[in-house]
Order: sequence, then C-alpha cells, then structure tokens
Amino acid sequence: MAGLSKYFIAIFVIFYTFHCFAVFSYKREEDRSLFYVFQNVLMAMTHLIGFYVLYVKTEDPTLMLLCVLEELLLFAMIILFRFIYPLASRLITNNICMLLAISFVMLARLSYTRAWKQFAIATVGAAVALAIPYFIQRIYLIRYYYWAAGIAGLAVLLIMMTVGTVTNGSKISLTIFGVTFLPSEFVRLLYIFFIAGMLTDPDHRNKDTGRIELPQLAACFIIAAAHIGILALCKDLGSALMFCVILVFMVYMATRAPVVLIAGFGGMAAASMAGYRLFAHVRNRVRAWRDPFADIEGSGYQVAQSLFAIGTGSWFGLGLMGGSPKAIPEVAKDFIFAAISEEMGALTALCIILISLSNFLMFMNISMSITDIYLRLMAVGLAVNYGFQVILTIGGVTKFIPLTGITLPLVSYGGSSVIVTFIYFSIIQGLYVLEHNLKMYDEYD
Repeated sequence: MAGLSKYFIAIFVIFYTFHCFAVFSYKREEDRSLFYVFQNVLMAMTHLIGFYVLYVKTEDPTLMLLCVLEELLLFAMIILFRFIYPLASRLITNNICMLLAISFVMLARLSYTRAWKQFAIATVGAAVALAIPYFIQRIYLIRYYYWAAGIAGLAVLLIMMTVGTVTNGSKISLTIFGVTFLPSEFVRLLYIFFIAGMLTDPDHRNKDTGRIELPQLAACFIIAAAHIGILALCKDLGSALMFCVILVFMVYMATRAPVVLIAGFGGMAAASMAGYRLFAHVRNRVRAWRDPFADIEGSGYQVAQSLFAIGTGSWFGLGLMGGSPKAIPEVAKDFIFAAISEEMGALTALCIILISLSNFLMFMNISMSITDIYLRLMAVGLAVNYGFQVILTIGGVTKFIPLTGITLPLVSYGGSSVIVTFIYFSIIQGLYVLEHNLKMYDEYD
C-alpha cells in the first residue's frame, strides 16, 4: 500500500482538479452538488493516505491523532459554511480544504512541530473565516472610511520599518507579546480597501462622465507610493511588487485606460532595475536566478536544490519520505512547492497550480458579477493579490522568475499568510453571498 500510495494520491488530486473545472459545465448550483461531494471524498482520501504512509514510515501514533483532528477541521469547515452560508461558493470552500489537506500532509512529513502549529493556525483562520461573511453584509460602512484604512496601513508599515525584525536582509516582521507576524500581509487588505474607496468615491467623480477626478487619482497614487516606498526601504521588495501590481490592475479596472497598464508595468520595470542596483541581496537573487549552478554552494544553493527536487520527482514523485526535501533551506515556507514536486510528483504539483487557477477564475467571475462598483473593485483587488502571489511563489521555485520570498497561499507554512488568506477567501465568499441576496431582493421587490 505504501509503495502504491504516490499513484493513489496523484490520481485522487487529478480527479479533484478535473472537477474544479467540470462544475462550470452546469449552470445551476443544484446540478453541481454531486461534483462537490465527490471532491470532498477525494480530498479526504488524499489526506488519509498521506498520513497513513507517514505513520507506516515513522511508526509515530500521534501522527494519526493529528490526521483525525485535521479531518475534523476540514469537514467542519465544509459543513458549517454550507449550513451558515448556503449561498456561498462550495467550490471555493472545497479548494481551501484541498490545498490545506496537501499542506497538512507535506508539513507533517517535513516538521512534526510545524505540522501541529499549522493545524492550530488553520483552526484560528477557519474560525475567523466563518465570521467574516456575516460582517460583509455591513461592508457599506467600510467604504466611507477608506482614508482611515490607508492611514492605518501606513502607520503599521512605519512601525515595522522602525522596530521590525530583519530576516534574510529584509525588515519584514514584528513581534508583539511573543507573537511574530508579517505586517505587510495584513496591510495589503487595508491597502485594497483604501484604493477601492479612493477610486469609487462618488463625491470625487465627474458628474458628466462618471470618471474619477484627477486630484483624487493623484492622491491615490501618492498614498500608494508611500506604502510601496516604505516596503522598499525595508528591503521587502516582494511585497512592494505585490502592492504595485494590485494598484495597477485596480486603477485599470476603475478607469479602463490601457495607458495605466503600459505606464504601470513600465514603472515596475524601472523600479526593478533600481532595486537591482541599490540592494545587494536583490543582485544575489538575480544572479542565482540566471545561473544557480555558478555559485551552487552560495547564493544559488536554494534554487539549485529546488530544481534538483523538482527534477528527481518525475510525474508521480519519489513517495512520501522517499526524497530529501529538507536539503532545501526554508522548504516549509518559500519552497514547499519543490518538496511536493519531489515526493508527490509533478502531476500533483501541476494540479496545485490548476486548483489555484480555479480559485482565481472564481474570484474574477464573482467580481464581474457584482453590480456595485466599490465591491467589484475590492473583489478584483483580492483576486489579483491571490493570483499574483501564486505566480511569484511558483515562478521563483521553478526559476521562471527571481525569488521574492512570497509564500504559496494555504500551502506554505506560516501564521500570517494562512490567516490572511483565510480572510481574503472569506471576504470573497461574503461578497458572493451579498450579491446573491441583493439579486434575490431585487427580484422579490
């Protein structure tokens, strides 16, 4: 059984991923129910088989306790979301649980301590996620305080720049009462609220054309540039790039002006060149990206080990406990995709990309269905944030782009990333439910 497990896992994940896209062939949500139930079964089997193999290899009975607790958490999320918010997207809920299931298995293989911590973090994140859609019903109150969101975000980043902790050359974390977290993860949410409010404020739109007034647009760019500038000074260039991309796409969606994309990406290219010249660790990452094997014992070590892991895994992987993923520094965070590729196989890794694509398409589909311009723009910001984060993480691990230090949402180990991703997903769910309720009210009225 242990020897065949890698094939079972790959097949289950492939069938799950197939159903992520097959559901769209049915227009009515009621007709998709069997697909969702089948996904739940596939998710549970993937998780159970993974832990069974780990138990056989390690003979550690506490792993099965962790497995049972995680199964209870995953199914509690599925059942409670379905019961409390019957109009929420079941596909998004299933995808959250599937990505978590794969993360739970791989983290249990990499670090027993971190596996338990991830379970605790996910439990907190799930509890927060269950509450958020209820408060989204009152989101109209938030839009009038977008300036407060922008100022609060800047204040948090300034505190981080002043007293933050330096990690790998970047000042990216704060420690409060013994708890370390990444402020930029939470500030991105405030940043999206701020930009959506700035670009949709009816008091600053031309009454004849409906377009945002130039002074308001300029103020939006100035405050956004302040966020990005502080991150650059903290040498957190991965987050700075995320903030830039979110700004460009949200402004483009608000204005529909192609020049925004041209100027935005041109500006990011120029900023990237400036970062390369100003920061030594950026030059090291670029050199490691161009030829990791030229300095395989130094700056290129992480990328080289990642490529070795991905290459040796082949289609079905070496099997859990069959590879050497711990040879990669920070494998549980930035390089967990490489570890999955090595032991679960390229097919499973590819399915993670497709499941993430499914999430992004659902986010964009939900945003385009929202009639309220403020809520639509906020949904677009969350979608772009999620999609680009996946691209940065997997692109860095596979040497498609230089490393940025960004984690893979819901898969990588990390408290701030997991909880904030839960919040993003839950806000999208809340917007989806809110839009359905508004449409049902209009039809009834």
